[in-house]
Amino acid sequence: MKVEDLNPSEVTWIGQMQEAGRVLHEAYVGKLATIPDLEALDALWVRWQSDRDPGRPDPNTVVNALGLCFGQQLVDRLGFRWAAITDEYGTEMGCIAQPGEVTVFPANLTAKRLEKGAQPFFSDFFSRVEARVHSLRRQRPA
Repeated sequence: MKVEDLNPSEVTWIGQMQEAGRVLHEAYVGKLATIPDLEALDALWVRWQSDRDPGRPDPNTVVNALGLCFGQQLVDRLGFRWAAITDEYGTEMGCIAQPGEVTVFPANLTAKRLEKGAQPFFSDFFSRVEARVHSLRRQRPA
């Protein structure tokens, strides 16, 4: 696995997608001053998934916007960092912590939940990642 810092256009795109997440939340749930937190992401996901209007925002935008808002929660709350990560499947923006031990591809994990329908998952997934990170940090010698 190869991990590289993001280039300026990737950083800009993440910011744009996070702003799209805030705007989506405003449209579906209510106004936010910042990007959606875990609870807000779960509420937004359920409402968007339940929306049967053919004019609803397209899945690709929603997956990227919500996924990258989720990734920012990993960065802000658990000390992950954004990176361009290359493995045998290609290169994707992701979040990494405990170098090489915990890697999350936020947009990909969101996309994989599209078929499951209107079920919240962000808070639960975050809790599992948080437990894994704390476990690894306890195992490391001081």
